[in-house]
Amino acid sequence: MKIRLINIPVMLLTILVSCSSIDKKKTTEQTVQKNTIHNEAYADNAKDIDLIKSVYDIFVFAIDADGDEIQHPEKFFTPHALKKLHEDYKFDCDDGTCYAYYALRTDAQDSKPGSDEESTVIDIEPVGDGWYIVSYLDMGWTGKTRIKVTDGKIDDYERQID
Repeated sequence: MKIRLINIPVMLLTILVSCSSIDKKKTTEQTVQKNTIHNEAYADNAKDIDLIKSVYDIFVFAIDADGDEIQHPEKFFTPHALKKLHEDYKFDCDDGTCYAYYALRTDAQDSKPGSDEESTVIDIEPVGDGWYIVSYLDMGWTGKTRIKVTDGKIDDYERQID
């Protein structure tokens, strides 16, 4: 009888440990599944995301504006987007056609006090139908812009106000 009474707690402990490992396995499987879905979504949108990053580096923040690309925005923008960027240009234009690449960033004129004046893309999130939300720092100010990519080029944009 004593042996049976000792076995009951051991059996209960075994059952609890077993249930706990099942829960951990389910959680791990769910995490792996979520990461796989996120990675697949990124892979499906990788070319568009790379395009948007390049546009911000070359045109918007002019971090990498030394190359020939700056002279050929038609490689990155559709005629519709170029027309909109031209119409949004608010200053005198001495060099032919000028584009308001600044329309893809915040409307801040000066850097944020106390910031390191950094301008960089933080995140690019696909939201469907070719649209992406681009989150960035613009001279220390946070901003978001919706950008639409069509046929491998930026076709439209809308500055987001939080």
